[in-house]
Amino acid sequence: MKIIKDWGLKAFTGFKTKRRLGMVLLLAVILVGGAAFWFQKQNKDAIAQVQYEEAQVKREDIVIGLDSDGNIEFSKVTLRFGVRGTIAEILVSEGDTVKKGDIIARLDDRDYQDQYQLALAKLQDAQDQDTTSLLDRELSIKSTETELEKLRDEYKEMETISEAYSANELKMKKLELENKEVEYKNLLKKYELDKSKGISQDQLQVDMAKEDLEDTILYAPVSGVILGLANKAGESLIDEDDFATIHENNAVKATTKVIEYDIGQIKVGQKVYVTVEAIPDKKFTGKVSKVNALAAEDSSGLVNYSVEIDIDDPGPELKDGMTASVSFVLKEVKDCLTVPYKAVKMVNGKQVVTVLDGKGQQVQRQVKAGFTDGTSVEILEGLRVNETVVYPRAVTPKTTTSSGRTSTQSGMPASTSNEVFIQRSR
Repeated sequence: MKIIKDWGLKAFTGFKTKRRLGMVLLLAVILVGGAAFWFQKQNKDAIAQVQYEEAQVKREDIVIGLDSDGNIEFSKVTLRFGVRGTIAEILVSEGDTVKKGDIIARLDDRDYQDQYQLALAKLQDAQDQDTTSLLDRELSIKSTETELEKLRDEYKEMETISEAYSANELKMKKLELENKEVEYKNLLKKYELDKSKGISQDQLQVDMAKEDLEDTILYAPVSGVILGLANKAGESLIDEDDFATIHENNAVKATTKVIEYDIGQIKVGQKVYVTVEAIPDKKFTGKVSKVNALAAEDSSGLVNYSVEIDIDDPGPELKDGMTASVSFVLKEVKDCLTVPYKAVKMVNGKQVVTVLDGKGQQVQRQVKAGFTDGTSVEILEGLRVNETVVYPRAVTPKTTTSSGRTSTQSGMPASTSNEVFIQRSR
């Protein structure tokens, strides 16, 4: 009986041990399977995040530039009448094109005509008086000259027969002759002075009156377009009032400020691209025309320098005062084949891209890349225009919020999909 009990106990103990071992093995299988499933799911999720973008090989420019904010400024000329008065006539309208020398407007000139005619009359009177005075002086000079000649003859005769005259008589005659010579010389000097002096004061009055009369007509000092007129016919103005503004020769500038750390890269004649907020799809070309040597300091203490750019072909779209973005060209490659920068990868030490073949299949092709601005890259060899390249992009996974709605995660590095693509391509 005891033997049976011992055998039963041993059998039960052995059965219990085998059962535990089986449970351990089962648990291990479940854990391994679960881990494999989890890793497989994670790998599928990672692969699912990779989608491919397509881009055509195109021909364009690649530019590296120094960017700055600025404004559009027209080359403007402000016009004023030189005198005050009432506007009699305006011969132009805003937007009209004028040439240098064209008449812009006229003032009522009747008062200025009267002043000019009065000045002319005064000048004529002065000329008549001066002529009469000069004739009188000429007559006086002739008379004095005759008297002088007579005295010279008398003194010469007295000297010839000096014994007939006393020493005192000879002395008095000589003194009389010397005085007459001095009188004659003084008359000549006064005559020449009066003749050269003329009527300068009266002539000045005429010139001033004529200038005032001419200032009643406003001429265009330059060719350009009338931007604005400040007054209407019949209104009064003074000589300090602005009347018209002309956009000179359609010249348009962009002005900006460049900080001291970058100003060394800016040179006169340097190529510049300009865009304005109002016309975002159009790019204007220009050149640096002036770099101000005098520094300016803003409220934060930052030192900057004013730079002017002449825009080559501004067009009518540009308006004075528009906000502009200025890009100073530091390096540029014109008319080259380009693909997105992300499309080119290094595989086994070679530059490659993935191209769609004629059947729409993805195939790798070796290329030779050149200049890049970090967004596009120049392709020197290996591709043709309009071919399609594909490259992976990371797709942000969707997560479920507590409300049950879906949201998009952000902040995934752009290199994630690229790294996956490199690994898969290998």
